[in-house]
Amino acid sequence: MRGHSRRLAALLAAVILLLPLAGCASVFDKEYFASSDYEYVRPTAGSDGAITVTSYTTLRLAISALITQHEESGTLDLSAYSGEDISDDLAAACNSVSRQTALGSYSVDYISYDVNTIVGYTEAQIYIYYKRSQEEIDSIISVATSAGLYSSIADAVESMSPGLVVLVSATDVDQDEAESYVTEAYMSNPLACVVKPTATVDVYSGLGMQRIYDVRIDYPSGDRELEEMHGDLNEAAARLAARVTSEGDAYRALQAASLLVEECSSRENGGGHTAYDALVVGEADCEGMALAYKALCDTLGIGCQVVEGRFDRTEHYWNIVTLDGSSYHVDTSRAAEFGLANTFLRSDAEMWGGYWWDIAEYPECSGPLSYASLTEQTSAEPSEEPAAEETPADETAEPAAEG
Repeated sequence: MRGHSRRLAALLAAVILLLPLAGCASVFDKEYFASSDYEYVRPTAGSDGAITVTSYTTLRLAISALITQHEESGTLDLSAYSGEDISDDLAAACNSVSRQTALGSYSVDYISYDVNTIVGYTEAQIYIYYKRSQEEIDSIISVATSAGLYSSIADAVESMSPGLVVLVSATDVDQDEAESYVTEAYMSNPLACVVKPTATVDVYSGLGMQRIYDVRIDYPSGDRELEEMHGDLNEAAARLAARVTSEGDAYRALQAASLLVEECSSRENGGGHTAYDALVVGEADCEGMALAYKALCDTLGIGCQVVEGRFDRTEHYWNIVTLDGSSYHVDTSRAAEFGLANTFLRSDAEMWGGYWWDIAEYPECSGPLSYASLTEQTSAEPSEEPAAEETPADETAEPAAEG
């Protein structure tokens, strides 16, 4: 029992970080906590194994320590308690820890207690009933901010995990935003997760900014099928990327776009939505084409992201590539109809009118390069670009009137 008591006492300092104290919010919108070292008092013969509690703060800490260790019961020595009404304080502390902290909200069903008073000695027996197992509590990932939450979710999506539980020390991310992290992670790494997952997130919180996110991720295919598709997709991307032999990222980005347009039929109606559809099946819509181009650029080491926006008032996906510190729009799904001359390395100014996107979410595109400048250099210096003949500039360029 004394070993058990010492373990609980040792946890008190760590548990302080889990308990938001009312009235302590700062101008920096972070949680600050007032605490002092907990002095362990060896239980007397009549209270062997009990944790000595002297104030309401240490009362809450002691109950929280029990929860952190997933203890079903514990004894508190209240003989030196300074509060006026022990029963009221016990009720308030049990409710506060189980309902007003993230860990309590997530793991505890309810808490009950008994108070026993003998001459000169008062103790409380705490009983905790859980809705989560010890294994579930142990599997919680702890991070500091919302950036850590996104990284944890991205890791889960990359490994095609069915879910995770994350405790964030300070965040205001709500359920919808946390669910959007799953889609964002998928779009950011199309070679890792073959199919677009969906997510359901439950958020557990208390009075402070601490949150626990229970993230469940669903994939439209089974594990074995996903593994086979993952292998096929990565092989297809590697094969196509190996055909990119141009030198310089700009020329490599152009050749990759040209090869994708050659190999994949762009179909807005009936085409698949994934990089797998574009690179393995050979038929995809704008979303699948954008994900496939992102996958190729990732393989080639070229900075690229998928843009979710609108074209001609309908949902549309394309890419932004970053070359030598400048960013440009690339729309491979429309290149078959309008030519790469009108869809590759486009500036914001050239895109406005037909396209719409959230400019706050994506980098400004106003770099000096263009399709024309690349193809003119290629024609003027064929000896420096051994892959110029493989880049079908002549075949994809369309008359200016078609822009």
